[in-house]
Amino acid sequence: MDYNWEFGRLKETGKYVLGEKVTFSMLKKNEVKAIIFADEPHLNKKFENFDGIKFSVPLNSMQLGAIFGKPFAVSVIGVVDPGSSKFKGNE
Repeated sequence: MDYNWEFGRLKETGKYVLGEKVTFSMLKKNEVKAIIFADEPHLNKKFENFDGIKFSVPLNSMQLGAIFGKPFAVSVIGVVDPGSSKFKGNE
């Protein structure tokens, strides 16, 4: 999967939230369809028991933040609506 292309499609056609706190609070309300997280050891451990759709991308938090136009680290993205991106699992 070309993550840059799919992130572009997600930004244009989907709905998402950025950040761990917001994503976790929306997970509790079942408003998030999938999670995308940076490939960092503490995040892999944190989400290993999550049974929903998850994507670990081969980027660090700073790179993920830069893709979304943020000058700070973004470690987790909650996908509310994947739009036309492939961040929807095996549909």
